[in-house]
Amino acid sequence: MRVTEFLTISMLSILPVIRQDEPSPTKENAEPMQAERAVEFASPELAALDDFIGPWSVIENHFNPRGELIATVKGTEDVTWILDHRAIRRAYSTATDSTIFKAHGTLTWNNTEKEYQGVWFDNVSTSGPTTVTGSWDNATKTMQFQMESTGKNGVAVRYRAVERFTDPQTRMSTTYLIDGSNLVKRMEVEYKRAIPCPMKKFTIIGG
Repeated sequence: MRVTEFLTISMLSILPVIRQDEPSPTKENAEPMQAERAVEFASPELAALDDFIGPWSVIENHFNPRGELIATVKGTEDVTWILDHRAIRRAYSTATDSTIFKAHGTLTWNNTEKEYQGVWFDNVSTSGPTTVTGSWDNATKTMQFQMESTGKNGVAVRYRAVERFTDPQTRMSTTYLIDGSNLVKRMEVEYKRAIPCPMKKFTIIGG
């Protein structure tokens, strides 16, 4: 027996045996196995944010200070986990015939302050980000947000947003301007869970 033949037989003898009735560990069948692994969240509060993950279609209604509907626009939101499931990122966009509004926000749980905290940037504001704090009521599937930004005159502008799941596929968010002791409804957003297409190349958005 030649040396090359001996080496070939020796190497084959130490390779793992793959049965014909078992799929080979290719990328196609390895990914579903990885997806089935349970995520270990750092806290129950972070686990609650998993309900928000996914693509959503958006219908956004705007109101004047008298409560009259003045505009309706449509858009999308894509919510994903980042930083090893320590925070979520919200990519939000709406459009009219002439303008496109884009925003990116992050939200996480502060275990020291015992509240959700986040920040929101968009392509319209010129006075820095909007800061966000919030609390989650698991019984009603409702998130209460307190938001603060800086107006053009340098004065702080504060809002309260109530975001509630009406069912696993739908959530409603109502934003109020805090005017002294009064709450003035300025915006209402309906989110409908969208359907990702195969291979995640694009998303079917509901009407």
